[in-house]
Amino acid sequence: MTDTVQITWDTKPVLTTQEVAELLGVSTRTVQRYVHAHELAAIRVGRERRFRASDVISFLEGRPTTVRARKRRRRRPVGDCRGT
Repeated sequence: MTDTVQITWDTKPVLTTQEVAELLGVSTRTVQRYVHAHELAAIRVGRERRFRASDVISFLEGRPTTVRARKRRRRRPVGDCRGT
């Protein structure tokens, strides 16, 4: 059975790193990277971080809705010897 996170913004205005990661569908390390890159605001509480629900919503609204595909490098066909 999978665990689901049920969070309402009214009842839980401050979230943990784990809760944010589960909401975003990413790892906690990725959430830390967002904070380090100043893409997502966090509040330090001792050694831990907390996130305002409003900051998470702002982060989500500013993110692209689709993931852009990486450009693939074109490979030379076998036997294509340029320069010879």
